[in-house]
Amino acid sequence: MKDLLKDLKWNAIIGSLVMIVTGIILIIFPGVSMTVLASIVGVGAIAAGLFSIIRFFTYELSESFYRNDFLIGIVIMTIGIVILFRPQVFISIIPFVLGIVIMFSSFSKLQDGITAKRLGYPNHMLYIILALIDCVFGLIVLFNPFDFATILFVIIGVGLVYSGASDLYVTIYLSKKFNEYYKALNEPNKPEN
Repeated sequence: MKDLLKDLKWNAIIGSLVMIVTGIILIIFPGVSMTVLASIVGVGAIAAGLFSIIRFFTYELSESFYRNDFLIGIVIMTIGIVILFRPQVFISIIPFVLGIVIMFSSFSKLQDGITAKRLGYPNHMLYIILALIDCVFGLIVLFNPFDFATILFVIIGVGLVYSGASDLYVTIYLSKKFNEYYKALNEPNKPEN
């Protein structure tokens, strides 16, 4: 169980860093060719899929029954290949996909806020505030009130950086709190002196 949670934590951290880097690229180079962006995403998806497949084969046989790394790897690699060979499909859905990613991040933080409340963290409302800000970015990206692609991609970039950074913070903080909770739960009661 603890190994699964550790894997989930590292997957969340890697996902957050990918969002931050993608956001920074969109902020710095908002006019970057969409074909170049599609190529970067396609290659990244293929690499991530390959990593997931390799990871599947490194697990013990008993662990692999409960994991979908092979399936997830194949799906992600297939998406990467489609993006590389049909970039126009990807380009047409970039705002929608990134908006969904930002909204997913928002809902994830909302769940983390609920978890923080259940763990007894007194500032659990911070997660809810972070989730609401994330949700606003996601809605802006999804409904695209801007006519200029450059402005839209800067906003998407800011949204991705914010989502990635806040996800990273929440993941690291909650992981620390969960470890403290788990440790306290598994420590025998110390006798009083």
